[in-house]
Order: sequence, then structure tokens, then C-alpha cells
Amino acid sequence: MKDRLLCAVVLICCSREAWSQNVDLVTLPKRDTVQLTIYNSEDITLAKETRSITLKKGMNRLQFSWAGTLIDPTSVEFRPLDHADQIEVADTVFLGQKPQHLIWNIQSDFEGQTLVEVSYFTSGLTWQMDYVAVSNRHETDMDFRGHVRVFNNSGEEYENAEIRLIVGKINLVEKIADLARRNGQQPPQLSSPQYGALKRHATLELMSRAEAAASAPAKNAKQVVKEGVSEYFMFSVEGTETIPNGWSKRMPAVYADEVRFDIVYRMRAYQYGPRPVRFFLWNNDDEHMLGESPLPDGTIRLFRDNGRDGLSYLGQQALLYVPIKAEIEVNLGPDDLVVYQQRKAKTTRSNFQFNNNNVIGWDEQQGWIHTMRNYRNKPIKFELRLQWAGDVDITPESETTAFDFRTIESKPNVPSREQIAYEFSSTVHHGTNAKQNRVKLTPAQ
Repeated sequence: MKDRLLCAVVLICCSREAWSQNVDLVTLPKRDTVQLTIYNSEDITLAKETRSITLKKGMNRLQFSWAGTLIDPTSVEFRPLDHADQIEVADTVFLGQKPQHLIWNIQSDFEGQTLVEVSYFTSGLTWQMDYVAVSNRHETDMDFRGHVRVFNNSGEEYENAEIRLIVGKINLVEKIADLARRNGQQPPQLSSPQYGALKRHATLELMSRAEAAASAPAKNAKQVVKEGVSEYFMFSVEGTETIPNGWSKRMPAVYADEVRFDIVYRMRAYQYGPRPVRFFLWNNDDEHMLGESPLPDGTIRLFRDNGRDGLSYLGQQALLYVPIKAEIEVNLGPDDLVVYQQRKAKTTRSNFQFNNNNVIGWDEQQGWIHTMRNYRNKPIKFELRLQWAGDVDITPESETTAFDFRTIESKPNVPSREQIAYEFSSTVHHGTNAKQNRVKLTPAQ
């Protein structure tokens, strides 16, 4: 494997004066492990890699190179994992003649092999989620799968990498301002060096908190970190994967079988248009075989088993970040087997108000009949929302609730191969008769 990151050598010397004349070259072995924590929104990835190196007592020199990669050199850190009390980084030297190299001068009281960690921020690593749900032929439960595709354009090949994703929303601007205030400073300008340093510090701190929440004891539920307008979660992909530079790899991330779901038809002309639309609904919780973590943004595609060893395509949509216990809604569009119609049964006007023989106010009474026909072979749930503008009184003949100050809602069940009618009367107050902008439900006389 082409190992660009640490094409590093340890230069072990007998004395400072002899560094340039008498050195032993020891090539570092390959990485033992590498862990990538990717935050898409800011194109930031925290890489942590471990290696076993051999040190001698005294001063050692370790050279690190990032040629051809997108590593942020100011973020590179060296940390001994073994014998930490005997190994110390004396200083870090950036070579003027080699702008993509640095040298750590390491003072060691330990002699032998030890495990060290090199961490840094890099760019060019991104990810995207996609989901596939396959329902049974009766549309009562589904098998739900989620895959993450990681794209590597960082300039470095990562072999057997552990992949972790920061899912959700992090307000780095808010966090950077907070860090500046802690240090008694004003929030820096976006283009200033101080901003870059604080951004790295803020990202590292937030990732550490997400890691701590994700590694909570098994008896406790995994936690979502919430800070101000930030809400984020560390999503770990099982196993390890090799992702060559310039390639992408798709990996399984979420799986659940026999997920129960509901089907609801929604008629909201102001939101979905003139026809009722079909929704599949389920929750990201234990009851639905999910709920271990929030679900990242992605695209979901739905299919149905057609009973002939094949699948029928139902539809797809973008799925936004789904917190634990939140509802998942997938809009499959209009259904030709469910028909909705509305008609006006009558119109009358009364309660006229005049000024100099001019009509300045009146009430308009209308009778409405909304019919829902179900041509399917099983009953359906229907949600009807009607929105009104102005000062309106509604008198329904069946159960109705006020959804908000201008919207009424009814939720009838429509039997298989039957139709039902939803009837109500409305009184719209016009002109001086209108006192406020709201819809009021009034009981039938």
C-alpha cells in the first residue's frame, strides 16, 4: 500500500551535535489501526492512527510527511499510548526546505517498542446514506436497510479503517464564539488564523463529546448531544473497510426486519395538491425494531413484494435527520384506487350591513359535501385538512378538530370498496361582519 502520510522515518541519534552526520534510519511499520470520524457539513475528518515504533533512550527524531494530501499540518499531534510518563515531545520543527514535512524531537527514557497515536484533521472524506424498505405483499410490515457510502478524495489511502459519522447539526459558529469568549476574546473574523485554530478546537471538543455519549455504559441508552441549536450524534459503522484514494465504498449501517408500519391517506390541497396522497408511517424506536440511534439524512426507496419472486417499485424521497423515537413519513404520491371529491351543496347570504345604501358587511352560508371512495380491498385511514382564510364559523356533522387557527381536521376510516361523506356548513363573515382572522368550530344545532 502506498503510505503517504507517514513515509516517516525515525532518526535516532547519539548526540544533538551528531544529528546531521551520524543517524540510524528506522522505517516506521504500517499503521496498526486507523479511525476516521467524518463530519460532512464542514468537510472535516478527524483521523487517528496507531503505530508501533522502536525508541532508544535519549533524543529521537520522527519525520512526518503529508505530501499530496489535504491534511491540515497545524492539527497534527503525536501522543504516546504506552509509557506515556517516559516519552515526551520536546518540540516540533517545520522544515522550510520541505514545506510538507515536520520533525518531532522526542525525548525518551524508555527503550524498546511502544505504541503511539498520530492524529490530524483532513478534508476530502465525505459520506452519504441511502435506505431501502421492502414491504410484504399485504403492506403490513417491511424489511428496512440503510447503507452508507464513503467517498475518499483526501489524497491518502486508508486501509482497514474504522468509520464513524457525525450525524445531525453542529453550530460551529456558535461554538467558536463561545471558545473565544472563554479566552476573553472577541469572536474572530472568518478569514483570520485565529478562526481556523478555534474551528479545529471546537470540532475536536464536539467530536469528543459525541464519542463520550456514544460510548455510554451498555445499560444506558445512547445519547444525543444537545447544545444550544446543535444536536448531533456519533454513528459508528460496524467493522473496518479499506477505502483507496479516489474511490468510494458502500457499507451496511442500519438493518431491521419485520418493521410494522401504518398507511394513511392525506388530503391537504394547500400542501399536496388536489388529490389525496398515500403515506407509509413508522417510528425510529424499539417497537419498530429501530431506535438505537438517530437516522442520518439520505434517500429512501420503497418496494413491495409482488408475490412472484419480484419487487414492485412504490416510490422514493429524501429522508431528513430522524431523531430517536421520531416518526418517519414517506410520501408515495396519489393513489388511483382512492378518490376524493368535494362539492358545494348550497349558498345563502344574510345579515347585511349598510352604509349610505352600500353593503359594507354580510355573512355567506355554504353547505359542503366531501366524499371519499376506497376501491382497495381493505379499509384505509384518511386524514382530511381544510384551510380557510378570514373570519369563518364551521359546523360539522361528524367528529372534527381544530388543527390550528385557520385549519380544521377530520380523520375518518373508509371501509373497503365503499364511500363515505364528510358534511359541514360554513359561515364566512365579510366586510364589517368580520371581526378576526380565525376558524371557529360551532356545534350542530
